[in-house]
Amino acid sequence: MVRSFKVLLLLLVCCLYAAAQGDVQWTASLSTSRCNVGDQVVLELKLAGSNVSPLEPRMPDIPGVGMEFAGASKNLTMINGVTASSSSFTYILTPQQQGTFTIPAIPMSVEGVSYNTQPIQLQVGTSSGVPSQPSNPPSFPQPGNPSGFPTIPPLFEPPIQGQSPWGGPVSNAQPVLVECEVSTRTPYVNQLVVYTFRFLHRVGLAGNPNYEPAPATGFLREELGQSTSTVEREGVTYSVSEVKTAFFPTSPGKVTIGATRLTCRLTPDLFDTNLAFSDPVRELSTQPIDLEVQALPTQNRPPSFTGAVGSGFELQASLNKSQVKAGEPVKLTMTITGNSHPDLILDPALPNWPHVRAYAWENQTPAFEKPNYRASKIFKIPLVPQQPGKLSLSNLCWSYFDPAQQRYVTLTANPLAVDVDGTPVATDQQGKTPAPGQPAVAVLSGPQLGGDPANRWASHPAAAAVALLPWLLSLILLSLDHAHQQLQLHLQTTQARLARLEKKISRARSLEDLSHLAYQSLSLRLDTALNGLPFVRLRELLSAEMVDQLEQAEAARYAPQSDDDEKRVEAFRRLLIQELRRGRP
Repeated sequence: MVRSFKVLLLLLVCCLYAAAQGDVQWTASLSTSRCNVGDQVVLELKLAGSNVSPLEPRMPDIPGVGMEFAGASKNLTMINGVTASSSSFTYILTPQQQGTFTIPAIPMSVEGVSYNTQPIQLQVGTSSGVPSQPSNPPSFPQPGNPSGFPTIPPLFEPPIQGQSPWGGPVSNAQPVLVECEVSTRTPYVNQLVVYTFRFLHRVGLAGNPNYEPAPATGFLREELGQSTSTVEREGVTYSVSEVKTAFFPTSPGKVTIGATRLTCRLTPDLFDTNLAFSDPVRELSTQPIDLEVQALPTQNRPPSFTGAVGSGFELQASLNKSQVKAGEPVKLTMTITGNSHPDLILDPALPNWPHVRAYAWENQTPAFEKPNYRASKIFKIPLVPQQPGKLSLSNLCWSYFDPAQQRYVTLTANPLAVDVDGTPVATDQQGKTPAPGQPAVAVLSGPQLGGDPANRWASHPAAAAVALLPWLLSLILLSLDHAHQQLQLHLQTTQARLARLEKKISRARSLEDLSHLAYQSLSLRLDTALNGLPFVRLRELLSAEMVDQLEQAEAARYAPQSDDDEKRVEAFRRLLIQELRRGRP
């Protein structure tokens, strides 16, 4: 019975809409007929009673009055199965001199028939020095009442607050909206800036929204994922989809995080008057955000500072052995953790420990934590003690800049110790120890002469030169072989890393993974860091086709899935492998 009453009430409302629908009307109205010089007056042109979507009218020039287009709106109504529309065009008029002005008749053509508005007069007095507000704002149709007609209460039951006469929700709040914010607008160079985008909707959605992330140059960026929740605004409960992004500005000055755009389609609901007769497609956009990036202070900058900026950093150090022999390597592992990008945590400086030789470093970057950004970087350094005894590794420190305290902070690791056994490591003629695994070459000496007269021939200079010649040749050959091994080791290491990355590229199934692998592999092949470089700079280092693929992959990371994604991934993979194999033996 209640449902029958609701249907009857809906039919009654539709009948009232049909009775109020008249012929085509093209009208003009002003928010006020009197104002002062410099005030703003709203001119509204409205077309009603037609299904045609009109073009913007041709506005006449009014001498002494400035005119600026403020926007257009359109509302759809469906009465007895017949759809009609009303369109409005809004202009802002700013009188620039005193007098009486006439807004002339403005023409509009609808289906071959011409219509004209009535001329309107505007009286302008002297300037008051204070801008006035329009006395009567334009009567745009409200979401809960698109036609402007008065609503009718239910026949049998009084309306419930917050509901329509037939049980649906009623609210003047927007059905969907977007907003964004940043953790700080005045960061320091390399400081983490968390950009938060929120999509709020109180109605159902048809399909997935089309999300376009904010463009930004001059940053390193990492996506922190998304979450869902609910929030109450002005008594209305919204469902919230929140997306967070970590930005790291890499140079001082003014930089901009562009607008985030989102397009969605609302689910039709005939029992909600705010949505039943409006356009279901909504295009939403946030405002760009300008950041003023500050340079790091030079005063009191410690020598151990390498560029990291943030807070809550931790430094840990350990050795893989507690006892070794002189000349054997022991591996020192340093782990730095904090809210800084791993690419901005550079190799720390080691103290000048006596009788210890350090070799090439190895870096590892584990996955960072979400949604609160926290990353780690692991440094592994082979150390070779040269003298036996108790080796103490102290004064191992690392510094960063804390933007909250606006000062540099130095972290010191706990002292490490290792027992070194054996005999001292021999050095070469320059006093340096050989590389691990290479034999030490002792200083050569001539033959030891005895008192036997039969051996006095060995004291001749020519005999000494002949005796030394094989040793000199052996030393030269050993040096050349060592240099060749080091070169081959470097080439094999780079080629091996490229080969491993190529295998990962062949297994990647998304544009996001391919984009990440592309920056790693191309940086390794070119021996230069590519992360954080603007696309203009990348075009100087890479082919135009590769840069275009990187741009497309960046733009499509959070776009909805489509049938063309597999083709784009395959095309990106072929181009990347071709780029990596270029110039390789």
